[in-house]
Amino acid sequence: MRERRLTALVILCVTVAATLLISTQFLSAQNGVGQEGKKGDRDEPPPFYNPYPPGILPPDLTQEIERVRSEVRSIENEALAQWQALTPPTLTNQPPILANTGMRANQLLGKLMNFDEHMSPFENRACGFCHMPYAGFSGPIPSVNLTMIAYPGSFQFRAGKRTAQRYTYSPNFPVLNFNAAQNAFFGGNFWDSRATGYLLGSPDANQAQGPPVDTQEHALPDTACIAFRLQTAAYRPLFETVWGAGSLDIKFPHNTEEICETPGGAAVFGTNTMPIRLSPEDRNKANNVFQRLFVEIRRLPA
Repeated sequence: MRERRLTALVILCVTVAATLLISTQFLSAQNGVGQEGKKGDRDEPPPFYNPYPPGILPPDLTQEIERVRSEVRSIENEALAQWQALTPPTLTNQPPILANTGMRANQLLGKLMNFDEHMSPFENRACGFCHMPYAGFSGPIPSVNLTMIAYPGSFQFRAGKRTAQRYTYSPNFPVLNFNAAQNAFFGGNFWDSRATGYLLGSPDANQAQGPPVDTQEHALPDTACIAFRLQTAAYRPLFETVWGAGSLDIKFPHNTEEICETPGGAAVFGTNTMPIRLSPEDRNKANNVFQRLFVEIRRLPA
């Protein structure tokens, strides 16, 4: 009798343990922390987020996303090769300027940052994903243009609010201003001109600061994540050539990568839009890097 009870107890324990193990694996998969989504593996996004009713997402969306990502990586590799083949510019004159190849260095820096997929939590979205050259620097997926309109961001299939503006015309808008003769406002980007351009002198650069920290697009939780990712970029030397030695020397806390690989809007952040704890000096440096990113991206190299 005792042996039967002992056997039944062993079977019960094994059953409970197996149930807990399966439940844990299921919850981990739901939270994106399974074998493919473990912390630190930034190449693997969490399970797909699909809030749309049937028939909204185009059937070829997954394949088209991978096609465009492949093209983005190809352009990034092209830009890296162009930079490596470039004769370094000469710093000269007073005030100092980058002479000779300085303009080309500026253009290539913009190209490199525009097609850099590391500028997103899961390192799977570059600015160029929504702004491909052959599509007039706008969205390059025909099925998306005919259905969703807005493009899926770093957290698939969470999508933006509108189709991507074309680089080829949006830089031409002037800074928002009031014309007294016509009694009307001119300039700025968006229908409501909220991207005024007052800070950077360019409504287009002002507008471009939104997507990297938009929870539906690049979804970075803090603007400082841009500077953090640039610290380990292959083209960091070019950035420091253009913007000065030490421009990326920022002391980031040990948990910065964990923060930057978590999409903005996550409950862990609450309402905190600057979860990376930086000194005032380092925060100012990171802000400068963030602003320079969009000054550079708006240059269109060949």
